[in-house]
Amino acid sequence: MTPPPAPAYPYAAARPTEGRAIGALVVGLLSPFAAMFYGIPGVIAGSVAVFLGLTARSRIKRSGGALGGGGLALAGWIVGLIGIVIGVLWFLFLFSLYMAMVSTGPHN
Repeated sequence: MTPPPAPAYPYAAARPTEGRAIGALVVGLLSPFAAMFYGIPGVIAGSVAVFLGLTARSRIKRSGGALGGGGLALAGWIVGLIGIVIGVLWFLFLFSLYMAMVSTGPHN
């Protein structure tokens, strides 16, 4: 008599990815490019990415392993911070350039 076949083990189901983590990464990747328009849109987009990344990471931790996407949330958070820094620096550069142009006045 042959032994019964070993039970088939089902594949582990993939964890669903937190939607805010994907949003954080997408908005975070757009924020450095948005910073090229006077700096302010980059700061706004970067702030949104940081907010989404932080809230996604907290929801992932509270889920107890049911949700995935922690790396996406972290990447979106980091790129959002980079977008904020680029936006602020670009705005300060453009503002100082404007102030230098205004202070010299027209030459006659």
